[in-house]
Order: sequence, then C-alpha cells, then structure tokens
Amino acid sequence: MIDGHLRLLDQMTPTSILSDKSCKVQSLTVSDQHATLLLTYNKKKRDISDTYQVDSVITSNEDSIKSVVKSLLKLTLVPFHKELLGSNPVYSESGLPKSELNLMKHNEAASAQIRKFLKDYTFELKSESGAEYSHYSASPTVGLQTIPAQIKSTVKSENLEIKQKESSIPIPLKAFGMFNVELISPASERQISRAMPSFGSTLIHETPELYQKVVLPYIQSIVNGGSLGWINNVIEVKKEKERLLVNNLQFLVNIDTKWRSHPPPLSTPREEWYNHPSVEDLYCLGIVKEKGIACLRDLTGAHIDMLKSMQEEGLKAIETIYGVKSDQIRCFVHYQPQFYHFHVHFTRLENEIGSTVEKGHLLVDIIQNLEMDPMYYQKRTITYKLKKLSPLHNLIHSFLNENHSN
Repeated sequence: MIDGHLRLLDQMTPTSILSDKSCKVQSLTVSDQHATLLLTYNKKKRDISDTYQVDSVITSNEDSIKSVVKSLLKLTLVPFHKELLGSNPVYSESGLPKSELNLMKHNEAASAQIRKFLKDYTFELKSESGAEYSHYSASPTVGLQTIPAQIKSTVKSENLEIKQKESSIPIPLKAFGMFNVELISPASERQISRAMPSFGSTLIHETPELYQKVVLPYIQSIVNGGSLGWINNVIEVKKEKERLLVNNLQFLVNIDTKWRSHPPPLSTPREEWYNHPSVEDLYCLGIVKEKGIACLRDLTGAHIDMLKSMQEEGLKAIETIYGVKSDQIRCFVHYQPQFYHFHVHFTRLENEIGSTVEKGHLLVDIIQNLEMDPMYYQKRTITYKLKKLSPLHNLIHSFLNENHSN
C-alpha cells in the first residue's frame, strides 16, 4: 500500500457510495438513537494537488489508480432500525477482557441488506463542511399521500408544516420517516478509531517531557500527513461561506456543523436566525488563520491579543446575529482537540457538548495564564481523558511502560 494525496473524480455522497457495487457496509456502534457505519469501497482516482489522503494500490491500468476508500456514515434514527443496522459488526467484545477487540468475519448477506435499506432513501444535502464532513436529511423514497381537507389539525414534521386548506393537500409520506445523516468521506484512521466501540477511557497526566517525546511527534505526523489541508478551504472562505459569522485578518468564526438544529444557512435569511428556537443548541467555532498553531501547547504570550479579539468579536457577532448575550456563551478550547489546527468553541450554557472538566479549558483562563507567564503551556502538566486503544493512547502507554521498566 502507498499513501497519496488524491481526490475523487466525482463528489462522494451517501447515494454514490451506496450505489457502488464494491461497497461493503459494517456496523461500528449502534444504539436506540444512533448508528455509525463503516463504508468500504473501491474507487478509481487520479493524481492531483488536492489534500485527500487514502490507501492506494496501482492497478494494471497505468492511467488510473484504484484505491480502497473508507467512509463513516452516522445516522440519527429510531429504535426499530437497530437490529438491521447492527447486523454486521466489525468488532465484538463478547467474552473478552475490556482491553481487547475481536475482529468479526464480514457478513456479506448482512452488508447487502443494510446497503439495500439505505439505498431506498433519498439523501438531501443540508450543509457541507470545508472538511470531509457533510450533513444530509434522509427520507424513504415513497409516493404521495393525499390528506383530506376536513382534517383540522396542522401536520408537522422535521422539515414540513402544512396548515388546513380548503382543498386536499398532497403530502410526501417520506417527511414522517426522515432521519439525519452525517457523512465523513474519506475518513482517516483517527476518525474511524474515534468511532469504534468504547472500551473505556483513562486520565493522562501529560508532562512537558511526555509532550515533547510522544505527543508532539504524533501531532506532527498528522499535520504533515496532509489530512488537514481542508482547513485552507475554510480559512480562505472557499467552503462554508454560508456559515461565516466573522472574518478577521487573524481568525474567523463560523457556525459549527455540530449545531444541527440551526436553520439551513443556505436557504434561511439571516434575519430569521435572530432569537430562533435553536439558539439553545448554539455552537460556533473560531479558527485561527496562522499556520503552525496546532493546539493549546503552542500558545504563548504573543497570541494574547489575537485570543482577546476572537473572544470579543465572536461574542459580539453571536449577540448581533442570534440575540444571545455574552454571559450566556461558554468560550473554551479542547485538549486534546479533535483536529490539530487551533480553534475555539463558542457554545450556549445549556449546550454541554465537549465542556467536561478534563477536556475543556476556558478561553478567559487561557488568556489569564498567558498574561502571568507567556510560556505557561510549555511548562505545565496537562491532564485529559483519552480513549483506551486509540493511537495516541497506545503510544503513551508504550512510552510509560518502557520508562517504568528502565
């Protein structure tokens, strides 16, 4: 296998992936509300200067490259889909110690049934990230049902509101069987690892030495691997323009794709965002434009003014656009972050996603720490939660074991 920076000749969507005859569907995690599926398929690609990284092998045709592409399909669904979507698990922990994974044999029949089920849905794009993330609403492909005029109640669904009229109204039944979908394509091994069944977490006490010898080389391998090239599309406003709230010379602030209840940015006028019912789920993201600031550890006193400006302008934009005052917004940074290009989270106090004490660092505290000591984050030990068996956890575990034995 060789690594290459390649781009799909056609845009990858749930429909195009599921329609590929080579597509294999396996279950990673399934609950009553959510399912994460691993889609593996072959795709012909051509070499260009974009920044998608996939595992590739040269075929007998010298003009093409055939690659194995892995994608994640995350579905928000109702309980009766659980048995079907969980019928082809990648791993099993049955009868095993909590620290082990058992690779399951691929069930072709189950994979075909899951694929057939999903192919019967129409996927409508709701938003597309500058990264490999895109969000869809999925609805079953059925005909129309006529609702008689004498029905008094208003019919409502996620994307449908029909009030009583004098004549019969054709209503798509699909509106009553919809679910939300997130597609990550292509998905990196780190993203797939994050979606794996959980075998618990552990607290890491990351000393400056541990950071320099283990964590920093790990971060550099990801940054240098080209998997973050998408961030340039966001910073240069080639992607997510409809999500842009602030565009400063040093940073920008966008609507985060995790804010899924936000009215569709492409089709909803901005004046309708003010005091919208979805503001309780408010989630925005500030992203620095300067390259080389991967995470909290890279911050120094030289970044104080930029951090203050991001906080001030982000809060002001949120109040102006959404009507939410600054004392209702939590500004914080993750360590370890989801991706290694420095960014700040802006969330409503009611929205507690990612704000746990062992993960979130309030921006106001970060600024104060840097004012006391410009090299504060190069000197301190940082404690955080890490998923067991994740790549970084395995590297840290091996390093600590080697040093303990010595």
